Amino acid sequence: MKINTKYFGEMDVADNQKINFTEPLPGFENLSGYIIVQFYDDSDSLLCLQSVDKPDLAFVLVNPHYVVESYAPVLAAEDLRALQADGGTPLAYYAIAVVNEDWKSSTVNLRCPIAINPDKMLGKQIIMEDTSYSMRHPVDRSAQKEV
Repeated sequence: MKINTKYFGEMDVADNQKINFTEPLPGFENLSGYIIVQFYDDSDSLLCLQSVDKPDLAFVLVNPHYVVESYAPVLAAEDLRALQADGGTPLAYYAIAVVNEDWKSSTVNLRCPIAINPDKMLGKQIIMEDTSYSMRHPVDRSAQKEV
């Protein structure tokens, strides 16, 4: 299928690239299909979560392990069920970024990661209640505190 994107223009996307969100992202209740596109071919550190239905809707994602190497979110049983995953299913995690003009003041939301089951192509934004992860974790390592 062809889709229009915010940052990459028109793209051909295979059906198996589409991620179906089990629950819509907050504020975007009518949209559940997305793709992930790398901004740079040789790196998975900075990505784009692009709506397949709304070309101007795209979120900048960061691989949270580039920000906090030991990042290890704990999912509730209901979240695992929604993703059709069990405790042993490898999931991919991404943090939504707020990118500021001065990149050093940019932040990522580690408390509410995007979790994806790549085997089932299911996604869900996880909202972790009992965690020390911040919703505004600095991207600049010099401004970070240990998590």
